[in-house]
Amino acid sequence: MLPKFLQSSYTRYKDDTNSFATWLLQAAGKCGYQPPSLTSTASTLNKGKSKSKNKAANHSDPVQYTTTIKDLQLLADVVAKSALTVPKPVLIIAKRAIKLRKHVTSWFLGQGDSQNNKRHAHFISALEKVCETLEWRMNNSSKPDSEKPSPTSEAGGGDADLDMFLNKFAVLTVEEPQEPQQEQRKTPESKQVVKVELVENDEDEATDSYFGLIFFKTYCLFQDLYNMRAFISHTWSEYRDKKIDLMNAAVVTDSALQLARDLVQEVADDWSTSIPSPVGDLQKLVFNIACMTRGIDATPSAEIGLPYNKYMSDVAEWCYLPTSILLESFADVLQDDHLPVFKKGYFGTYDVKANRERMPVGQKFNEDKIILLQLLPEFCLIDKSGIRMLTPDAITTGLLEFCKTKEVTPWLCFASQVLLDVHHIMRHSTLGAFEDLRISGLRIQKTIDDYLKVSKSHPQPQFWPKEGDDEIKAIRFAVDSWIMQDPFSELRRLSMPGNNAPENHVLFSQHAILCGLSLFHLNTRMQSVGQQLVTQWYDVQQLAFLYNLAKTESHKNLSWPDMETFIKIHGESHIFIGSRPKNASESLNRLELATGISSAARFARDSRNREDFHRPDGKNPRVLTPTTTIANLFRDQYVPGFRQDGGIRNIDNVLDTLSHEPSLKVPSKELQPSNPQVMFQRKWSNTRNIGTLQLLALLKSRLFDEEPVLLFNYFGMHKRSLELLRLIKAKEHRKFVQYFTAAYMPDESLISNIVILIHHVARGSAQGARAMGLSVNTGSRIVMSCGDVMQEYLRKNGDVACKELRVFCKNKRPIQDEIDCDKGRSEEFSYWFGIEEALEPKVLASLMTGIPIA
Repeated sequence: MLPKFLQSSYTRYKDDTNSFATWLLQAAGKCGYQPPSLTSTASTLNKGKSKSKNKAANHSDPVQYTTTIKDLQLLADVVAKSALTVPKPVLIIAKRAIKLRKHVTSWFLGQGDSQNNKRHAHFISALEKVCETLEWRMNNSSKPDSEKPSPTSEAGGGDADLDMFLNKFAVLTVEEPQEPQQEQRKTPESKQVVKVELVENDEDEATDSYFGLIFFKTYCLFQDLYNMRAFISHTWSEYRDKKIDLMNAAVVTDSALQLARDLVQEVADDWSTSIPSPVGDLQKLVFNIACMTRGIDATPSAEIGLPYNKYMSDVAEWCYLPTSILLESFADVLQDDHLPVFKKGYFGTYDVKANRERMPVGQKFNEDKIILLQLLPEFCLIDKSGIRMLTPDAITTGLLEFCKTKEVTPWLCFASQVLLDVHHIMRHSTLGAFEDLRISGLRIQKTIDDYLKVSKSHPQPQFWPKEGDDEIKAIRFAVDSWIMQDPFSELRRLSMPGNNAPENHVLFSQHAILCGLSLFHLNTRMQSVGQQLVTQWYDVQQLAFLYNLAKTESHKNLSWPDMETFIKIHGESHIFIGSRPKNASESLNRLELATGISSAARFARDSRNREDFHRPDGKNPRVLTPTTTIANLFRDQYVPGFRQDGGIRNIDNVLDTLSHEPSLKVPSKELQPSNPQVMFQRKWSNTRNIGTLQLLALLKSRLFDEEPVLLFNYFGMHKRSLELLRLIKAKEHRKFVQYFTAAYMPDESLISNIVILIHHVARGSAQGARAMGLSVNTGSRIVMSCGDVMQEYLRKNGDVACKELRVFCKNKRPIQDEIDCDKGRSEEFSYWFGIEEALEPKVLASLMTGIPIA
């Protein structure tokens, strides 16, 4: 089911009407009036309980009242005749409910004139009269507030006022009748939480059978799905236009599909308990009712190849009838022990250059038929072969279930339409989703190959488990078997009759959402094992201390953009255990504490001058953890082996954290009131609930911010750290032997130890300088020497990771803070120039020609 903190349009409608009724009851109660027909379920709930238990229950559990629209009118009359002031949000929520109901039903009827308004439910007409009564009271008030604009105005801070109102009046407290002895000692416990439910059971309501509550809830469902579909389409347009990355678009889309499934199931459950009719016919039922209310014959327009009336195409598409018809036609050909084969060109040719916006309805339907019927056999192939997909996605899971059950559900029709929409949006793209996946796969392969090559140049560390290398090799194997090769090619060849050569990667090339989730799967695994690698070696972190020390003491202009990005990702306080150290002694103390070879007791006053020396062994360093909050949540869903409580349904576990992040409160040109993060923070803090589209917009915004962090190359940082440490060791080897004997480094897997040795020498130099009365600011010779090595090495290798991010990231703002992008180049030239630097020539040749690497 949909998480409680999320609101569908129908849920918000019910909350609005109930909150409106609750406020009216409280306001009328202050005037000394209570409707005689008001009923409460509190007495039945508390029956048989002791008096003390009753008191506790009254304080914690709300008393549920039910009222009708007739009672509401009486309450409004009482309030209108009183001196009470009607708050602006009261009418805002009532009119918002009226607007929603009118919008949904009016659009469905295909009419919007005043004549159509007469066909709306009596309930809404009566609710409008209640609002008019309260508005009359506000317009005729003699209070100063009467000079202010209408409370129904949607301008200004109405939304903020409404959020505060809903938070304040989500539950209301009213005084319970008290015995004389209780009145003398009023306590907070004497108040009882009250909720009012506004029911639609007037006799006149039954005359409009088409617009009963269950039908209205169904229309709200399709309206919510329509809004989700529009949001998803806009998201993929942003990806096509290179504004967001493929992973972002895929994760947001898959999350929307999961939420949509909960919305559909909720309505389906209501239908199954209300009317004994198959839920699978829900779309046809809605379509037929629309034809009746519009007075249009439901006969299909067969002359243009359309299985429904072309004049009702807007409603048919609104309730996903076309995809329902296509799925049912495919279900008719499904047979046990038989794989359906799509004959290319049988239904026509899909023209990627055609303008879909100008196509007639029949041609659009035929395009959808070509795409969907070409893809559906691929899912049958997956089902029959039993191959486990690299990562789960809602569409593939739903279609695999369809291949088994042949059951066409409203949600499956919606999901299939989303798949078609994404395909149409990407039709003009010169670089499709699968090409993005393939390029990223080549990058991952090169990164892993470089790591494996470096690993052979030193002994196997005792602190790096074999399981770590196994995971790295497993990632490379996944890229090779799923992206570079087609795991279904042989099965497809055997299933196709004749000598027709089957196409490779049919599924990935036409399922952009699966491509994005597969890329997210691989990148999150790379991030996780890369952080484990750097944690255990602790070479990058130790070089951060040396880099900072060199900048402090000898090389003020030393620049290492990759290291600055690394520190920014994980935070100075985590890397340096506080702010950056200002001298060698402070840097050594922090470094020993960070590596785990020292404890806080080491900094006691009586132990500051101890000269005992420790070597880090990779067992107790400060662990690097993902700072990608949202990506980390979804990693648990899309990467088997992690926790199973991740994903969109459990996002409420992190919403509180996101709402209190300092970054959201820092004034910035980027954080305008329309920014999704700012809107979320205000909404969540006031009401503790959020709409589905608001949540999806927040996810997209956060994933955009987290993209460079997720793609940061920890393997490359490890490789370059080893290279730099080897250069320093080669230059200062004689001094290390002189100070610490030839046993200062047992083997090269512990090469990062030399950073601590350098710190010990630097601290000793500072202490010696103070003993001789010299200036401590002169710096240490060994730090100056290391700074020279670093400056020379970093001149060519200091921004390799940032270059990769500029090539592969759509969000380039964090990288541009440290190093200026090539502004003079065009976007396309800059992209391919960066690709040439990031990939090896042999790999690049394979990419350009499409020929796999031998």
